[in-house]
Amino acid sequence: MKPILYLNCFAGIAGDMTLGVLLDLLGKRDLKPFLEGLALEGWDVTVQQGLRSGLSGLDVKVRCGEGHAHRGLADVLQIIEKSDLSPAVARKASSAFRLLAEAEGAVHGRPPEEIHFHEVGAVDAIVDIVGSIALMEVLSPGEVVASAVNVGSGTVRCAHGEFPVPSPAALKLLEGIPVYGSGEPLERTTPTGAVLLRTFVDRFGPLPCGVVLKSGYGLGDSETDLPNALQGILLQPRTDVKKPSSQRHCQKQSPLQGHDHDHDHDHDHDHDHDHDHDHDHDHDHDHDQDSHPHGPLKTEDRA
Repeated sequence: MKPILYLNCFAGIAGDMTLGVLLDLLGKRDLKPFLEGLALEGWDVTVQQGLRSGLSGLDVKVRCGEGHAHRGLADVLQIIEKSDLSPAVARKASSAFRLLAEAEGAVHGRPPEEIHFHEVGAVDAIVDIVGSIALMEVLSPGEVVASAVNVGSGTVRCAHGEFPVPSPAALKLLEGIPVYGSGEPLERTTPTGAVLLRTFVDRFGPLPCGVVLKSGYGLGDSETDLPNALQGILLQPRTDVKKPSSQRHCQKQSPLQGHDHDHDHDHDHDHDHDHDHDHDHDHDHDHDQDSHPHGPLKTEDRA
């Protein structure tokens, strides 16, 4: 069986945090080899060991020389199309940006094709999304499970003004996903982080039953009361655990439903998703898929 990847979003999730945790789990300290084929100029990236509230993890910083360029969906899709990426990475990256455009369009009452991404269309977001998808392809877990997501609180300044946290686009992308707010006021889950959840995660719930193989941490930019980090845990699934009926530690969790997340980890289904597929659940196991509808997700109830 392939390992399960568990993403513990106790302090939220963002693109740089996702890059950091995946690099840490892979034991790598350089992102550039994973993005050699990206048809994008004017960017650089550094990866360093850092601390947040005393917790050690990888601090990934993407630097670009053009500022926060405003790109339309067609511009971003053209960059991805011109890039020398694996078909699965290119497909998922295109799908992720379509999701972002749909979310922004829904918020602003405009078609996705007319959306300029502002915050999420900049060079760093392209690197975050394409890089995270490329790293996940290499890690190739059998299944991705995530905790409920800490979205934070307070307000965040966007291109159109100051809005409550989570931002309107992030909130749209989080529909059907279990969320809560904890810690000092801060935008803890960004639109980029939210779209990566929709791209990767099979189901939400507590830590699955299994043997811990490795853990890693990807750091955010802020120093707050909560360690500003995304925790990743690789687990070897256990199917031979017997327990009293009163214990729930290793019980199976509800799968995501109505969640077409273009998810092909190149695995052979030797793990047990344990859902009967009578819902519209378009896993992209070598099926070409261009977009993710925002259908409701059925998840395990959690704060």
